[in-house]
This record gives sequence, structure tokens and C-alpha cells, in this order.
Amino acid sequence: QPRPWGPQAPPPPPDACGGLVDLSGASGHISSGPGPAYPHLCRWVINSPSSVIVLHFTGVHVMGSGGRVSVFVGPPDVKAYRSNDVINWEKAFESFGGSVPPMPVICHASQVLIILETDRLHGHDSGFNATWSSGTTAAAKALIETDLARSTPATHVGERPAPAAHVGDKAAAGAAAHKGAE
Repeated sequence: QPRPWGPQAPPPPPDACGGLVDLSGASGHISSGPGPAYPHLCRWVINSPSSVIVLHFTGVHVMGSGGRVSVFVGPPDVKAYRSNDVINWEKAFESFGGSVPPMPVICHASQVLIILETDRLHGHDSGFNATWSSGTTAAAKALIETDLARSTPATHVGERPAPAAHVGDKAAAGAAAHKGAE
């Protein structure tokens, strides 16, 4: 029976989702598995040989008021929160819940900490799948993917999308607005 966070059955969570998993490499995959049925934290530290890590969350199902996935970037935050149960959630570089994966998360550091927090009611149904890649090429691809997703308007069948103006390109934006007014 497929789980809500993806078509593949993920492996069991680390130490009942209470342990810390250290991962190293230029790329890899994380599958959280279901969270515990009580409030708890699952943690993954990614150590990259590059100074840029790009996270792609490919499947997410984190429900409930106490459920979230948070990303902390850089050695100081990783050191502060890798084993501490008191977490300043406002320091998270990215934080989300629900069932819609966020855009790629580009982290300008060689070390990242991902924390899955679950609540009592939804922990057993919460989880995510993610991949990571490293380096400036991965970051450039993620920026292009994000830009395209944000700038491509919804189209009707048979209709071609209008060319997108780049952020900060006032002349193109003005021309597109003028053309739309005709």
C-alpha cells in the first residue's frame, strides 16, 4: 500500500525517528519513513564536499499543527541543533508542512541539518522524500527550475505561454503589460 509521501515504501525511520543520521557526499537521497505517533524530532545532517547544497523535496506529507520540516544551514546552526531538543525554529533557513513539496532549497554551505517534527495525531502519517546535489551547477539548475515554475503562467490547451520577463527586467515587464493592454 503506497504511503502519502511517495510511491515507494520508505525504509524504517532511524531509531524510531529519534536518532541523528549523518550523511556525506556530493549527492544522495533521504526517505524519512513515517514519523512516530507522538511529538518527536528526526534529524539528518548532510556533509558535502561543496560549499553549495541543493535540496529537492520530491514527496511531502507533514500534517498537523505541530508538524514541519525545517532546514538549518551552516556549521554553527548544525552544531547548535543537531542534538539539542530546544530549537529556535525562527533560525530555520526554510520551514514547511503540508503535502506540496517546496521549490528546490539552495543552501550556501557545506553542511545542512534537516529536522522533521511530528505531532501526536499525525506523526504516523507524516514523512518526506528528498534528494540532494552539490555544487554551483546544481544550484544553477535549481534556480532555472524555480524561475521557470514561478514565471510560466497556466495555459489553456493549444495556447502558447507568453514569454516570461526576468526579475528586475522592467523594460520587458513594461512591454508585456503594454502588449496585454492592446
